[in-house]
Amino acid sequence: MNTKFKTYLIAGLVLVLGIFIGASLFSSEENAEDHNHSAETESSVWTCSMHPQIRNSKPGDCPICGMDLIPANTLEETVDPDAIRMTKSARALAKIETTLVGDGKRTTSNLELSGQLDINEKSKTSLTTNFDGRIEQLNINFEGETVQNNQVVAELYSSTIQVLKDEYALAKRTDNESIMQSVVQKIENLELSLQDIQNKSKSSTISLRAQQTGNVTQLMVAQGDQVKAGQALMEITDLSTLWAMFDVYEQDLNLIKVGDEMSMNIGGAAVTGKVDFISPIFNTEERSAKVRVVVQNPNLRWKPGVFVTGVVSTNVTNTKNETPLYVPKSSVLWTGKRSIVYKQLENENGVYFKLTTVEIGQTSGDNIEILSGLQVGDEVVTQGAFSIDSEAQLADKTSMMDPKTEKPKPKFSVEEEINLNPKAIAQLLSDYRQLKTALSSDNFEDAKINYKKLATSFSKLKLRKLQNADKIKSIDELREEFLVLSEDIIAIAKSSNPTDQLLYVQRCPMANNSEGASWLSFTKEIENPYYGASMLTCGSTIDSIQ
Repeated sequence: MNTKFKTYLIAGLVLVLGIFIGASLFSSEENAEDHNHSAETESSVWTCSMHPQIRNSKPGDCPICGMDLIPANTLEETVDPDAIRMTKSARALAKIETTLVGDGKRTTSNLELSGQLDINEKSKTSLTTNFDGRIEQLNINFEGETVQNNQVVAELYSSTIQVLKDEYALAKRTDNESIMQSVVQKIENLELSLQDIQNKSKSSTISLRAQQTGNVTQLMVAQGDQVKAGQALMEITDLSTLWAMFDVYEQDLNLIKVGDEMSMNIGGAAVTGKVDFISPIFNTEERSAKVRVVVQNPNLRWKPGVFVTGVVSTNVTNTKNETPLYVPKSSVLWTGKRSIVYKQLENENGVYFKLTTVEIGQTSGDNIEILSGLQVGDEVVTQGAFSIDSEAQLADKTSMMDPKTEKPKPKFSVEEEINLNPKAIAQLLSDYRQLKTALSSDNFEDAKINYKKLATSFSKLKLRKLQNADKIKSIDELREEFLVLSEDIIAIAKSSNPTDQLLYVQRCPMANNSEGASWLSFTKEIENPYYGASMLTCGSTIDSIQ
């Protein structure tokens, strides 16, 4: 009996245990199903990491950039409502590069300059005559000819010389001291010597001599020419030293001073020299000033006009008590009076970029001082900032063109951009391209014609109304309009590029009063529409649009 009872007891315990385990398993499966269903509900909305305004009920491609859509719930946790979130693939596509903000009481960098060799004006003399005459014989045949100091370069006939010779002969013959003093004074007034008058006493010619050894760099007369008193006959220059003349742009003028040592490259040869003069005259058209370095020219190895490059090692110290911060120039975007950078932020959900307004100080080569707005260790964007800013504009977030302090109504909405007719956009881009080409060629009339076409294309797409072309009176005014509309065109091209070709966003740091300005280009070559022929290749490619 006891054995039978034990058997039943064990069987009962096994049965209870089996029921408990089964209930647990089915409960877990049911909970898992509920959890999966919840997760499916949360991820039923799909969006783009670069264009969060896109909402779709199923996965696919972004209609703007073509990237894979991701579940919307992955974007719910953000660092800041105005920050732009980007996945690793989006960062790679936009070619984003960042750097850490550094500090230091002094920064050293290289300032690269370009220029050309020129004649040393201090070693140049002009041969002139102090009396009227005729060149009886010219011993110089061509420019560039070498002459020695005191070499006779021309024989000049003059009636004035004949009169002096006659008066000198009379004074000497009569031994009249008063007449002799008068004749000597006349000879000295003409910057001649008694030897000049005594030589060839029976001739009315006088020898003209070189005043230094050098080369004839300019020949202004020919044999037989009549010349007037004070007229320059030729220029003779000692070319054993030359001037290397460099253009230094205004933002770099504070980095260079007289006495700085410069390493130069002249025709592949390394040469060193020191800055001995900085011009006080500023070229307002090229926004630069001339800097001069004296170059030794042994055996006349180099010629005036030869291209030369130079590098100056610059040091900039901070005049304030605070420890200065420095970032690459490419990090800073200028718009009006504001300077901004994009700071990289991170949390468990990914990488974000946030616009930050900064106050800038001195520049030092490729770096720029940050007076406020950043801290040591902040990570800022050095390449691709314009791509991030364009996305911020499309997402209606704070951007360089749309600061928080001014929330103007967007010129066109994202929905309008997405739904724009591809043929209409293609025509718009074509009109813009023709306008850009006309401005690059300095052709004001063609530019006005193409501006009118572009205004019509804007109107058909129900975008903002452009200024009346008839009110634009100069190419400079038209370039100001081009600066503003280029931002619209770039934004439109980023949202929809129906041209089936790679487009380029290019930027000139000197345009817009040195605040910088961008434009859309259909070729990789730089043809600056803001300066035309005067600075046609000024600028660089900062972004591309597939």
